Amino acid sequence: MQVLHNFFAVGNNKRRSVKTMLTIVIRTVIVYASVIGAMRLMGKRQVADMQTSELVIALIISEAAALPLENPSRPLLSSLVPVIILVALEVTISILMMKSRRFRGVICGHPIVVIQNGKLIKEEMNRLRISYEDILSLLRQQEIFDIESVKFAVIEPNGSLSVMKNDTQDVNGKIDSTEIKDQLNSLSEEEQEAAQ
Repeated sequence: MQVLHNFFAVGNNKRRSVKTMLTIVIRTVIVYASVIGAMRLMGKRQVADMQTSELVIALIISEAAALPLENPSRPLLSSLVPVIILVALEVTISILMMKSRRFRGVICGHPIVVIQNGKLIKEEMNRLRISYEDILSLLRQQEIFDIESVKFAVIEPNGSLSVMKNDTQDVNGKIDSTEIKDQLNSLSEEEQEAAQ
């Protein structure tokens, strides 16, 4: 116990230093539990799936929660009140976004088509400040290596890319069996036998 006491104690007033360290430990546990609870109230999302407003709120919450840990003389409530207000604000904004498409568009943005019929839409790419290489990388992540095979590609408000391939292939690059069946049905019987 004396070793711990000497480790945490600084200066002449060792008893006060131990009390300060114990206060910091207790505050850290309280702030940690509060931030975890706040993030759970805001909803279960990964960082990549967060809307812009959610990411901003998460960053502000982390900063507000750190203030009483950096300065033990600061009241703990001065950190918890902003966290509670920010969570209430985020929950309110989420409810409003669910009820109003226009409000959601203002806060989160809208999906933007960047490829149409195998052609890049450069005006939209410039507006998003996304490069040709970025688009190619996003396509490769979905196992698409030829832009011309893409009917539509849309950048979603969260930054992900949604792709609709040309009619004969689905998103995973597999051939659509229903279209092949339709083509076979349009052939004569002799042509069907030759195709099989």
